[in-house]
Amino acid sequence: MPRRAVRSALAACLLALLTLVGAPARAGSAPDQATLPEVLRGLRVDTLPADYVVLLDVSASMQDGGRDLYAAARAALRPLLDGLAPVDRLHLIAFAERPDPVFSGDIGANGAGVLRRLPPRAEGQRTDIGAAIQAALRIVEQPGEAAPATVIMLTDGVQDPPPGSRYARSGDKAFADLRKRARAVEERRSVRALGVPLTGRTDVRLLDEVFDDTVLMDLPPEQVGDYLGRVRDRIAVEKAAAYVARDRLAATITLEPPSVVVGDAPVDVVAHVRSAATRVPLTVRDLAVEVDGLRVTGAVEPAQVTLDPAAPEQRVTVRLRPQALPGTWIGGDRTTDGEVRLVGTVDSPWRDVIDRDLGLEFGPQPVTARAAGARTASGIPVWLAVVAVLAPVALVALLVALRRRRWKPMGGGHLLVAEPGAAAPYRQLLSGRKVRFPAAHGRGGAQGTGTVRALRRRRTVGSGTELVLHVDYRRAGRRHRVVCRPRQPVSAADGTTFTYQP
Repeated sequence: MPRRAVRSALAACLLALLTLVGAPARAGSAPDQATLPEVLRGLRVDTLPADYVVLLDVSASMQDGGRDLYAAARAALRPLLDGLAPVDRLHLIAFAERPDPVFSGDIGANGAGVLRRLPPRAEGQRTDIGAAIQAALRIVEQPGEAAPATVIMLTDGVQDPPPGSRYARSGDKAFADLRKRARAVEERRSVRALGVPLTGRTDVRLLDEVFDDTVLMDLPPEQVGDYLGRVRDRIAVEKAAAYVARDRLAATITLEPPSVVVGDAPVDVVAHVRSAATRVPLTVRDLAVEVDGLRVTGAVEPAQVTLDPAAPEQRVTVRLRPQALPGTWIGGDRTTDGEVRLVGTVDSPWRDVIDRDLGLEFGPQPVTARAAGARTASGIPVWLAVVAVLAPVALVALLVALRRRRWKPMGGGHLLVAEPGAAAPYRQLLSGRKVRFPAAHGRGGAQGTGTVRALRRRRTVGSGTELVLHVDYRRAGRRHRVVCRPRQPVSAADGTTFTYQP
């Protein structure tokens, strides 16, 4: 993620974004969409702890000037601390020559009262911002912790470490080690750093060199408290995202019974629709019946169900209605096997908030339930009886036609095949009822291949009959069929000429 230096305009935009609410519902059968505050209440985000690490500069410069920046910083922290949930964990660290933990634990009912544990005056002689960041990093990199964390630094000075500090210069190996450790933490939990400079010249930017998601404020001191008071709103959104990310946004459908036989009357099947989510309400909509291999139609009632975490299962009824089988039945039984499916789309009234406000992707897979199906009916269709009567007649007619059309033996003669570009035509001796070429008893060369059969047909000139050749010829991937009468050359589409010489 690219590094950012956020100025006052961006801070104002962030305040506006924190108050966004849900978008209108999509058209069609999609569920009505909840607003962000409704989702936060539904998730009870105040029961999920978050870590707040506050680094407050207590060097003497905080009270040296004409204005008491130390008092202003403590006043700015008050709205934030008073707004934390009792389960939130606060880690308050005063730093000058070194970081000094003042409070660490659940905020409980303490709120801004923990500020009384800070030193009464800022009297530090140095400002080791690097050591303060290291102390914050030790807290947020606790093993196994995945809750959102926020690191807030308030300072008026530049990096001015005491002799012997590892963080004497920005950009050296010590800061590189901090960056490496921070990347490892950010892979498993959300960490946001907020740098609040109390004067125009500070090194609060060092936060940005360590943490990837850093906001560097540029606000007048009197506006810092209002901004920090809204930080908890953003943390509430991150808590919600953590809750939803851990939830399993999926649904299942099972049909009861798992196999169904449909006769001449409608059959009802019960479908159990169940949500796997424990915090997010789901809606399974557009429920529809699909049938393969059966003359059956199906309908679902209701076609949409909402699955609340408190009631994660609903039942719907699938009614299967038989369709008339083709033909008129006069007796006997018949069974056709197939499959019945119930399909649906998984949605949620929180979908828009999850996609837009929580920065997650809501994309559960469609749900499908399958059941083996069978369609039974009695009788034999009339068309089958008609076929049984007419089949012998049709068979006799077919035999007569085949007898008249059967291939005749070719008792001699030749077929000349003149292919384009060939030096001389290929000459094939004709004998038997079927001849393939080229063959061993042919002369010359041929690029194509083919078969030759003969039928006896009336002469086109004069009386009587004559043998007519039917040539099935393939060349260069193309198939050609030609009919050759004696001594009458015939050309195929590719230019090959065939001549029958009796």
